[in-house]
Amino acid sequence: MFLWGILPPEMNAAEVLKEALKQKVAFVPGGPFHPNGGGQNTMRINFSYSTPENIREGMTRLGLTLQELIHKNGKS
Repeated sequence: MFLWGILPPEMNAAEVLKEALKQKVAFVPGGPFHPNGGGQNTMRINFSYSTPENIREGMTRLGLTLQELIHKNGKS
């Protein structure tokens, strides 16, 4: 199963992924799923084989990463 996430337009999911990996959480940037271009601010989040505890932990880490990036870019 997957979730499709849409970030604020000015955020690039590939750049977010670099920071998320530092927190040991990953997702697939959504740009390649847009055959006509665009979608740089989208992400595909997979939770098919994760336990509920791991899903909670991963989403917490991803949320903290996004919060940090938004704050860092002055969007607090």
